Order: sequence, then C-alpha cells, then structure tokens
Amino acid sequence: MARPVTVTKERILSAALDLVRSGGPSALTARSLCKRLDCGANAIFTSFGSIQGVRDAVREEARKLYRKRVGDGFALNPPFKGFGIAFIWFAMDEPYLFSMIMEPQSQPASYKDYIDSHIGFKSECISAIAGTFGLNGKDAETIYYQLILVALGLASTCTGGKSPLTIPQASEILGKNVRAFLMVIHAGNDEREGFVPNASEGPGGEVDSYVLMQALVGQNHLLQQLRTKPRFIQDEEWAELERMLRNSCDLTPESLRETHHDLTKGDIRTYILSNLQFSVSEQAILLGISPASVTKARQRLKAKLLP
Repeated sequence: MARPVTVTKERILSAALDLVRSGGPSALTARSLCKRLDCGANAIFTSFGSIQGVRDAVREEARKLYRKRVGDGFALNPPFKGFGIAFIWFAMDEPYLFSMIMEPQSQPASYKDYIDSHIGFKSECISAIAGTFGLNGKDAETIYYQLILVALGLASTCTGGKSPLTIPQASEILGKNVRAFLMVIHAGNDEREGFVPNASEGPGGEVDSYVLMQALVGQNHLLQQLRTKPRFIQDEEWAELERMLRNSCDLTPESLRETHHDLTKGDIRTYILSNLQFSVSEQAILLGISPASVTKARQRLKAKLLP
C-alpha cells in the first residue's frame, strides 16, 4: 500500500502560486487549490487558517520574488536604468504576480505614498541617480518619482499580456525620459521657454490645471446628476465623491484626517461639496439640512482648518 503524500505548507503555497501565475488572483480558490493538490480543504485551512491566508502568503511570496529579480537590475550599468528595465520585465514575465503586489490594500494618501509602499528600493534608486548624474539628493529624488511613474505606466501596459512593447523599446523610452528630466533640472527658465512656450503664446502653452480639473470632474456621471437635479446624497455615493476629490485636489480628505483629528464626518462632507463648487443652497439639498446650517458648518470647518 502506497504511503499517502503529505500536503505540506510549502506544497500548498507552491500550488497556490502556480494557480495565480497561470490564471490570476481570481483563479485561487479553495476548490481549485484542493483539486490541484488532490486533498481536502482541512489540509489547507490547518496550515493557513483560510483561503485568504493563502492569498496573503502568495502575495508575500510574490513580493520576495519581485524584490530579488528587480533588485538584480542594479547590477547593470547604469544601475537605475537597469532597475527600471528589470521592473518592467518582471511585469511582462509575471503579469498576474505584478498586478497582485501592486494593488493597494488601502487607499494611499498620495502617489508618493503609493510608490514608497509598493515599489521599494527608494534609497537605492536615489543613490544610483545621484551617483550616475552628479545630482544632489533633492533633484535625484525628484527624478526618481517622475521616472517611477513612467516605469509604472510602461509596466501596466504589459500586464495584460497583449502589449506590443518590447524591452528595447522600453529602454529607449526610459532613456529619453531621463534626458528630458535632466534637461529640465539643469536648464534655466529662459532656456526652457525656448522649448515650452507660455500660455500667452498659443495652444502650445500650459493648460490652467484648475480649469482642466473642473472640466474633467464635471464629466463624472454622479456629479452631473447632482448638478442637474440636486437631491439627498446616499451614504454609498459619498465614496465616489471622495474619490473624485482625491484625484483632483492636493489636499485630500485622507490628508485632512491625518492633520486635523477633530474633523467629523459632517466636516469632511462639507469640505468635499465646497471643493466641488456646490453653492450653499445646493449643499443644503444634498445634505438634507437648511441653508443656514450649511453656512454654520462651513464656518466651523474654516475655523478648524485655520493654522
């Protein structure tokens, strides 16, 4: 009689990782894992507690693989570009694992917070940039964040497995962006104006960011409804309004909550509606209170936000 094969924690994790690699996070279920291992659910739950425990372990295993493979890019020359290429290649080669570890588990306060918590290697990158290009720490950090955004964009186009982007093309794009950012840092204002005319010189100039964001935010379906026919906002709709404000305003509700612990839910909602340019009378309808109460709420919020 053959001895039964022991379903170890390592075997479960390896099988779960293979499922995610081939079919994405949604492919990892208790049923699919049991089928892959030819075992009962008790073996899985005894080792990991739940299927969520397995998913968490797979995510951590994916992070370890990411840190090893992307970190090896610093051995190339120049080191930071080697890191960027290794980063993009990992997304191409392991699209499901890349998407899994890059998905935020909670809403980051800013894009820099997202980069700091999900990309890693910040100090190594800044040191490599400063050493290669002879920059001070502040300028090196500026280039770091800008180029990580470029690398993220390139990597994200590869995670579907259908991108025509190749590594040589990605390398060329990264190189051009490095040169462009270096030119911005080293060139004086007069020299920059020769390449980028100001707003008074026609359509090549800068777009007013406030006007642009108002135009884009105004296209949102929920906001259009509330402006066309104001009504009481349901609890589940506040998340959508908060998301809009988060994407269009530097001072987000999250950052307000961190710096002003005395703000109430009502304060945050008043802040959101005011920044989305709703009038006092409109806010009264949206909040289900009187215009006088809205005015008082705005005054209280202003007093709380004063330095």
